[in-house]
Parts: sequence; structure tokens; C-alpha cells
Amino acid sequence: MGGEDQHCNPRYTSQTCNACKHIARESRESQALFLCVVCGYRANADVNAACNMRGTAAGHAVAARGRSGLPGRTNREPQPVLLSA
Repeated sequence: MGGEDQHCNPRYTSQTCNACKHIARESRESQALFLCVVCGYRANADVNAACNMRGTAAGHAVAARGRSGLPGRTNREPQPVLLSA
């Protein structure tokens, strides 16, 4: 795909709160527990990191299709086949 790196960078995913996106080493209470020092979000540390990776991967997929990933207007012509259903 054009030589682009298709991998998600795992850096800081285990220290990033999936709820508020704050990054803090202190939020990683133990190997198994993530507790955000800002918003109080609590989760299994691996699940929290996996959710962060999923969000990053989804952003890469949108960007690979040529869109910014931000919501916006899309102007399209009406499809007569869909209108007659």
C-alpha cells in the first residue's frame, strides 16, 4: 500500500486512559489494573490498552481510505434505485 507503515504504534497505550485520553505512568496501578489518575476510569490494564490500540487502528483504516477521520459533509447524488425501494 504505497510503502506506508500499516502498524499501530503501541507506545503509551498501556498508560493512556481510554475514557479521557490522559497519559500518566501513575494510572498503571499494577500489571493487571488501570486506574486513571484524572477521571477515575478503571479497567483491566490489558483491556484498556487493547481498546486504545483498536481506536488507533480504526483511525489508520479511515486515513488509508483517503479521509481525515473527522466527520464532515459528503455531497452525493441521490441513487434512484435506493429511492424507489
